[in-house]
Amino acid sequence: MTTTGPPPREVVRSAPRRASNRPLSPVRDDLYQADAYGRELLTSLMRAQAGVSLAVLLPAITLLAIYPLLAVLVPRLANFEVLGLPLTLIILGGGIYPPLVLLGYWYVRRAERLEQRFVELLKEK
Repeated sequence: MTTTGPPPREVVRSAPRRASNRPLSPVRDDLYQADAYGRELLTSLMRAQAGVSLAVLLPAITLLAIYPLLAVLVPRLANFEVLGLPLTLIILGGGIYPPLVLLGYWYVRRAERLEQRFVELLKEK
């Protein structure tokens, strides 16, 4: 009785990949050129992104700063209890996070819409 081992291994290789000779689309080339149009496109995108960031950052900072400011201005607020729990715990533990999560969701939606509009602008050219 002869025992045969596993079949010999075969090495399978794909054809070597070559760098694509296709030029970038003219629209994408405009972004990377140092001319005025490419700079203007990128500047407008960055300005819009900064605007979206500020539109979310300002309400978030206001939301986070409002309770400590109220606690300093109205000292009785720090000792107030609701259902046996300190108001501070309720506000900081559960009242701050849901609005911050909603602001984060709103930011992501606006940023995605901004990027989509930018891509559409590039395709229109």
